[in-house]
Amino acid sequence: MIYYLTHKLLVYLLVSWADLIAVAGAESVSICGGPKIPVQLGRIDATIPDPEGKLPEETLDAVAMKQCFQRKGFSAQELVALSGAHTLGSKGFGNPIVFDNSYYKILLEKPWSSSDGMSSMIGLPSDRALIQDDECMRWITKYADDQNLFFEDFKNVYIKLVNTGAKWKGSV
Repeated sequence: MIYYLTHKLLVYLLVSWADLIAVAGAESVSICGGPKIPVQLGRIDATIPDPEGKLPEETLDAVAMKQCFQRKGFSAQELVALSGAHTLGSKGFGNPIVFDNSYYKILLEKPWSSSDGMSSMIGLPSDRALIQDDECMRWITKYADDQNLFFEDFKNVYIKLVNTGAKWKGSV
């Protein structure tokens, strides 16, 4: 019992909530068949919540999405790579528990433009907007054609995302 409590306390002291969130996201991708993403530990938890509006609205068009991500230090290519995470879940981009490049393949098919009554079940307005932008469309096409490229780029931008703005133990 003493070992368990000591071990639990040690883990609590070594791993922050911010680390747990970053690791959970990376592990979810991996468990669902995506790339293995190494996550550096040592983040310090925030002491105040993020301000309202930190995440982009799902109704933004591609130009506004690119501007929003650019202000945060991310390129259009990184925006498109991160959006590929929408392959997981229940928005109609393939198998909701398989991480692959089906998001991009389905974007190219534009199934929401059909009249079968299911069009509202596929994607967010921001997903649909990406294919209206030439720069984003180039990356969508590349990722639809090359899952390994998508996996490598997603891994790199995920690491950048979870490290952006992080405060680290031992840093002043």
